Amino acid sequence: MRRKHINKKELLNKISINKLIPNIITLSSLFVGLTQIKFALVGKWEFAVVTVLISAILDASDGRLARLLNSCSRFGAELDSIADFAAFGIGPAITLYLYSLSNLNRIGWISSVFFIICMGLRLARFNTHDIENIKTPLSGQFFTGVPAPAGALLAEFPIILYNAFEIDVFKNPYLCLINVIIVGLLCISTLPTLSIKKAHIKREQYNTFFLLIIISVSMIFIFTWKALSILIVMYIISIFTCYKKAKLILKNVNTNDVTQY
Repeated sequence: MRRKHINKKELLNKISINKLIPNIITLSSLFVGLTQIKFALVGKWEFAVVTVLISAILDASDGRLARLLNSCSRFGAELDSIADFAAFGIGPAITLYLYSLSNLNRIGWISSVFFIICMGLRLARFNTHDIENIKTPLSGQFFTGVPAPAGALLAEFPIILYNAFEIDVFKNPYLCLINVIIVGLLCISTLPTLSIKKAHIKREQYNTFFLLIIISVSMIFIFTWKALSILIVMYIISIFTCYKKAKLILKNVNTNDVTQY
């Protein structure tokens, strides 16, 4: 089988700005996500959490921008996965180890590595489903397991709670240990979780929706840590809600299959 050779001049002519912009945003997400390690090393935990938030916003933007600019590519998808693994897997694990888990010595380190492994498995599964175009009755309506950005924020929930209420119990290494293990398992689980990718809003609900967004953003700016704590609690509740809704959907699908048979 002959390989097609492309000279340098021809290769450069094929690069467009549209294809570069989403990848630049992805690399920015990677840079910001890993910067949390720098903040963790000097004990600035609140800045470490903020970098995860910024990285999550950038991560949500690059894919949408790629589709908008018609510049989706396999390279961009793989780069995005690597950035997610570093920003939402390695970064939070090291931050949590320096924050509290280091007090448990080897157990603390093993739990941090466990979270990184879980995040790697989660992203590998996501890539496999994308490449092989694996679909289920729940595809498009829910994520399978907790997505990487949400997993990172859930893992750092004790840091958020400490900044919100300044109660020392949220620095307890055993609490952080239990939390990081549970979150790691949620990431690799098959639980249906909240996805807003294909959510639709009716025209008459636009004003209400934007008003809620403005109020939420305002609350985050004014009461940053308490507002984030409430949002994370709401997300945790949504996991149970999504599970119940998914069960009904699967039940209806199975009922329709039996009826058609």
